[in-house]
Amino acid sequence: MIKIKNIWQSKFFRGATSSLLVLIILLCVFQAGRFVGFHQASFSYRLGDNYYRAFEGGPLSGGMMRGNPFGDLPGGHGAAGKIIKVSLPTIVISTPDNLEKTILINDKTLVRHFRGNASSSLLKVGDMVVIIGEPNQDSAIEAKLIRLLPPPPLTASSSNPY
Repeated sequence: MIKIKNIWQSKFFRGATSSLLVLIILLCVFQAGRFVGFHQASFSYRLGDNYYRAFEGGPLSGGMMRGNPFGDLPGGHGAAGKIIKVSLPTIVISTPDNLEKTILINDKTLVRHFRGNASSSLLKVGDMVVIIGEPNQDSAIEAKLIRLLPPPPLTASSSNPY
């Protein structure tokens, strides 16, 4: 009669158990890879589907980017240009389209110059800025971020950038 204690301690049983355990771990790793790959592929598919939908309703409605591709997309909430008036907490900038935009600055507005933080008191007439924010009901932009830009290089054809 074979004793169960001898079966548990046999080299064959330990080797078979170890091999089965390694196989189960490998199958779990393989399944995890399939799971991650499936989610990456579905994300890419949805991204491509939404990209086409944003431009002219998708490839089935007459093709992508016919006419004005940006006609139905909302504009960004921000501005870029040259400061023409500073009266804190309000500044007025002139955009490249010769539009004047009013910018409101509050305590939560982050002012950046190159890689460091700056103060809104550093803003002066003639500075080039990029503003990101949200429009309010008075058509002014409530700034969340103001980035001071270095002055553009002056060339013979562009002595006045704005």
